[in-house]
Amino acid sequence: MKFTEQEKIEIRFSGTGGQGLVLASIILAEALMMDGFNIITGESHGIEARGGASSAEIIASKKEIFDLSVTLPDILVTLSQQAYDKYGKKIKKDTLVILDSSLIKSESISDSENVHALPLTRLVREELGTTLPTNICSLGALVGISKIVSMDSLRKAILNRVPKNSGSINLKAFELGFSLIK
Repeated sequence: MKFTEQEKIEIRFSGTGGQGLVLASIILAEALMMDGFNIITGESHGIEARGGASSAEIIASKKEIFDLSVTLPDILVTLSQQAYDKYGKKIKKDTLVILDSSLIKSESISDSENVHALPLTRLVREELGTTLPTNICSLGALVGISKIVSMDSLRKAILNRVPKNSGSINLKAFELGFSLIK
């Protein structure tokens, strides 16, 4: 699917509270705006601020946007088993799915050419010694697969949104995610 040719793109990030999915969606939304898209964003999480299921959504369009929430996403990024169980079935048959195979059981992953099971958390832990920037690693994979935004816009958005002292490690996490797709 060529996302840059679509009039409207619906994106859902899902995972567990505390994984930085809202930040990842804000970064992607900012990069999409830099590349000329109109944006609407939203988020949802359970009572628990950390540990419960959460999601963040983006609707991007070159035209005016009238919808207020994502119904069936064109892109789903999911970083936990609980989130995959909840949102993995609420997709179109051609939805691009990027999931963290480090945290999602392989027997629950649907077999489709649109599903990309990537060891995001494991890779970030092994290469960077922390799992904190796994959300940014997922953005690298997303851009590598979908080409939805320019690399330059996403790098700028990352540096605009992460704490100044963590810019370098977040850019490395982004490159790790992108390298999984090369």
